[in-house]
Amino acid sequence: MAKSEQISLRDELLKMLDSDPFVPFNIVMSSGDRYKVIDPHTVAVGREIVIVIPPRGASCRLRFNHINALMEANGSR
Repeated sequence: MAKSEQISLRDELLKMLDSDPFVPFNIVMSSGDRYKVIDPHTVAVGREIVIVIPPRGASCRLRFNHINALMEANGSR
């Protein structure tokens, strides 16, 4: 993924987290794994990684270059 694509993916993630009203979404990884975000306060966004804290369990560190898509819970975005 090119650097400019990472920046726009990061910007899109920040936009989704800041939306009012908040709409739950999934972070889809290149491995096929999905991480559901149901609360914007459970996500921390850095320059190269995203940390997701699920309702139960340990936090997950996700690298932007392994994120394939951000999908609304009821469709794709």
